[in-house]
Amino acid sequence: MAANPDVAELHRETGQRNNEIQKVVVSDALTPDDTAPWTETTTIVPRADARQAVAELKDQPGKDILMFGSRTLWNDLLVAGLVDELHLMVGATVLGGGTPAFGAAPVPPLRLVNTRRRDGSDNLLLRYEVVSRDE
Repeated sequence: MAANPDVAELHRETGQRNNEIQKVVVSDALTPDDTAPWTETTTIVPRADARQAVAELKDQPGKDILMFGSRTLWNDLLVAGLVDELHLMVGATVLGGGTPAFGAAPVPPLRLVNTRRRDGSDNLLLRYEVVSRDE
């Protein structure tokens, strides 16, 4: 990838943005020392306070809130009504078992908004919006 200047530039831009943005990490175990080199731009929130922290972020003016990973956390936030969209990547592997994407709690209705596949990739990105119960 480093030989491809377009890809290398994308990685540089991603790294620069990651250095600049404010990050909230939900963890009961991490300490500020664990977040280096982003200690100054990272806030650690205990798992028990995650819903409140995300609700407060959503009430602030600004850009989108993006969350990576943590099926447990996004399921909790989804059930609490704090998720507006889900972006799910589907890979080209078929499993007979595994961890379900959604937990036991009822999932709010979802509407498929967009699908995307990058050239040269077998992965499909699915974008869903959470449908208001009033619709």
